[in-house]
Amino acid sequence: MFLLVQTPLLKINQLLKFKNPNIQIMKNYILLLVLSIPLIGFSQNAPIDFETGGQGANWGWNVFENADNPPLEFVSNPDPSGINQSAMVAKFIARDTNAGAAPYAGLESQHGSDIGTFDLTAENALVTIMVYKTKISDVGIKFATPTGGAQMEIKVANTLINQWEQISIDFSGYIGLPETTGLDQIIVFPDFINRTADDIIYFDNITFGETLPNTIALPITLEGGQAPAFSDFNGSSTLVIDNPDPSGANTSATVAQNTVPAGAAFAGVNYPVNNIDITTDKVFSLSVWSALPNIPVLLKLENASGVNTERAAVTTSTNAWETISFDFTDEGQLTYQSVTIFMNFNQTDAADQVYYWDNLVLGEPLGVLENTLVDVSIYPNPTASVLNLQASQQIKSIQLFNLLGQNVLDTPVNSKTSILEVAQFNNGVYLAKVLFDNGATQTLKFIKK
Repeated sequence: MFLLVQTPLLKINQLLKFKNPNIQIMKNYILLLVLSIPLIGFSQNAPIDFETGGQGANWGWNVFENADNPPLEFVSNPDPSGINQSAMVAKFIARDTNAGAAPYAGLESQHGSDIGTFDLTAENALVTIMVYKTKISDVGIKFATPTGGAQMEIKVANTLINQWEQISIDFSGYIGLPETTGLDQIIVFPDFINRTADDIIYFDNITFGETLPNTIALPITLEGGQAPAFSDFNGSSTLVIDNPDPSGANTSATVAQNTVPAGAAFAGVNYPVNNIDITTDKVFSLSVWSALPNIPVLLKLENASGVNTERAAVTTSTNAWETISFDFTDEGQLTYQSVTIFMNFNQTDAADQVYYWDNLVLGEPLGVLENTLVDVSIYPNPTASVLNLQASQQIKSIQLFNLLGQNVLDTPVNSKTSILEVAQFNNGVYLAKVLFDNGATQTLKFIKK
């Protein structure tokens, strides 16, 4: 069988021309074999996201040229803010090159069974990888054939430190060259540099051909680098900008600016989010700013199965921030994967109109008090180490949450002031939920830098 597969196509055609009926069965077999060759084994297992049930975490990664070659680890995301809010990521410990590690220490997948078998084409030649590094250094990637043949790795340096960054590596110049077909292995060099000490590099979400949607978690505050993957339609245009009116109900630094063109009744913006579950909390709040009164705003929740739902609210203020609510209490569907916002829904205007929105929250609105009004201040904000809270009423306790909703601190206070140590937390946006003795609560956001 091997000899028949390796026989040039011209010779196979010559075999098929024989008139001897004794080889008719062989003719049929050869023809079937030739027709089936392009269908065998050419598929790529991607994206490599290291999530349970995804690709990467269950692969047989081999670490090489890294002194004692500590194995690749799969850990909780050390900084689930900004562009990468994945639950799990890969952790690579790059050993000191003075201790026997090579600058090109890296890791490789197993041949065949991990990434699958594929050809380098225009559809998969653009590779992206998210990295979290403490310094600037090259990240390299290359691919290999079953026999180990490979083109040279391509290296691109990160430009940011102590935060997630997405790097793009373009292999399109290799298309059609030797050793770019039948590829079945990926090799990653997370820290291609001489090192004077061990270093830790996190990486995640290796994609081929197109980037992953930037899926983020509620609340949508647009602070600390949080960047939804906006997809505008019907002429809508949405940008993240500095808050044009940081006063009143919204003093955030950054907000979304949404421009609705003249005559557009259904212009809106959609973006993917981490799974929204309204089993417990069913009321959303949104900060909005409009120069016009009585603007209808529609919030639409969309499910991957196509079961969608929507609620509308109407603004009451002009030229000032206000908080509006969307009540999904009577909704039977409980989980959703994307959000659409329509400003001035089902209305038309003779001119383009600009609106602003911010702080999409499920549950208690940011900075809005429940029950009795309490004055409370939080400073410095942003902060690197210490967070001060001062209130007009006795503070009973304070809880801190990250943007994944994880409770990272819960402390009793029993005073009108509190000093919290936050230096140990990863950089990003956090929520401080303050409970007062009189039963009032207030949620404030701050940035750990």
